[in-house]
Amino acid sequence: MSASLSRQAVVGVISLALAGYGLPSFASQREIRCDSRGLGHNYCRVDTEGKVELINRHSVFSCHEGRSWGYDDRGVWVDRGCSATFRVGRHGHSNKAAIGAAVVGLAALAAIAASRQKSEAVEVESWAVGSFTGDDPRERVRVTLRILPGGQVNGRAGDADITGHLQGARLEAGRQVFRIERQGSGFVAVDERDAAHRVIFERVATGY
Repeated sequence: MSASLSRQAVVGVISLALAGYGLPSFASQREIRCDSRGLGHNYCRVDTEGKVELINRHSVFSCHEGRSWGYDDRGVWVDRGCSATFRVGRHGHSNKAAIGAAVVGLAALAAIAASRQKSEAVEVESWAVGSFTGDDPRERVRVTLRILPGGQVNGRAGDADITGHLQGARLEAGRQVFRIERQGSGFVAVDERDAAHRVIFERVATGY
């Protein structure tokens, strides 16, 4: 099947789903943001109705259920630098509505993936490609970064994983955004929201 026909088929399925099933009601669901401050434990009180879903991570540190976040009937907890928005509560809808919502959701995910792939295809400066290490004086952790030619960024801050993206001089990692400037064989990263927060990275490897 050609790409054009495939797109037409997807559009047709989505149209049928919307016409025949409609969308479910999320009236009983709520969203709550919970932040780990200073890499410590924080408990955010909310009636979860026994159901919680992480929908948006804001932190540079990874969020793993059971290790850096979790919940009970009375609230959501975060730890180890995890900061995220959670959807709590339950909702009722028919199987047909669920199928319709799933089709729309899959189409949205495909669009996001295509957009992200296009963004990641942008090449970065050669001096910014490689492996780097530096000490973050504010968080008091050693940070290691690996920057790929397409701008993808991954690494660790202490014992937490980091993922992000570099585009031009703008380095995004979770909720943290830095401006980077070449310095020697590495670079200095300056927090966009606080110029006093600076991390100096030295190159440890040219490959990736």
